[in-house]
Amino acid sequence: MKKLTLLGAVSLCTFFACQNTDKNAIAQNNESTRTMNNAEKGYQLYTVREALTGADSIAVTLQATRDMGYDKVESFGYAEGGFLGLSTSDFKTAIEDADLKSPSGHYMPSELESANMVTIDPESINDFLNAAEALGQKWVVIPWMNEAWRNKEGYDHLIEYLIKLGEAAAKRGMVAGWHNHDFEFEPLEPNQPGSPFAYEYLLNALEGSNVVFEMDIHWVAFAGQNPVEWMANYPGRFPLWHVKDFAADTATQVPVGQGVLDWAEIFAMAETAGLEHYYIEQDFCSADKAVQCLKESIEWANEQPFMN
Repeated sequence: MKKLTLLGAVSLCTFFACQNTDKNAIAQNNESTRTMNNAEKGYQLYTVREALTGADSIAVTLQATRDMGYDKVESFGYAEGGFLGLSTSDFKTAIEDADLKSPSGHYMPSELESANMVTIDPESINDFLNAAEALGQKWVVIPWMNEAWRNKEGYDHLIEYLIKLGEAAAKRGMVAGWHNHDFEFEPLEPNQPGSPFAYEYLLNALEGSNVVFEMDIHWVAFAGQNPVEWMANYPGRFPLWHVKDFAADTATQVPVGQGVLDWAEIFAMAETAGLEHYYIEQDFCSADKAVQCLKESIEWANEQPFMN
């Protein structure tokens, strides 16, 4: 969710034509997802962060998004025992007063924000789980790491922490998760021939643990990868999605449906991926238009049979 340095335009042919996706799996899932109905639409609260300046603005913004038709929200901004300057109790009340639910949230260990790579203190685990449990969340998602951590040692520290988080979460009937950006699609060890992508390393290392993956579909495609192929290769590992779109220049995020991603093909993989919740998000939009961006996204989504 943090702004990343754009290293250049990504070739769209990589996403649309240059992958070896299993077409039979996609066709089978087209049939299953056509029958999906009553899909609840959610959004990542980070999209409208500039509008969340205090208790009143949080309440107004949450209600405005509920009025648009959103059913649920994914939280962010947990710090010092509360969310966005509110106590956990007051934040929960604001969500409930807007008739929204919050199945999952993003929680950030402070170590991952630092340029100093050290073992991630497990003391944060109970704090995160307590806050998530108070909001009625099942999924506790770790969303980002500083560039200094993006090497094998850093990922190994992350894996150790995620496994501990997953074990503690399981005792409460909850699940840990990791949210990707584009940097996971760099070789884990660039100087080693045949080095796997960091994303592949994480998926393999965490297989069988109580840790799932929240796929940010935009960032997978932005990295030149095909999200459909990753879902086919790792079935059942992606119960949470971030649904965001980008324009043909690849550097500009736009409301969902106004960009170049093939959402019908992607949502055809919902069953294979194990999808339970998806959240519309737009990382970058004019501060005074963020709520409007969410409105345009849901208006388009409501017209799509594969999203209803």
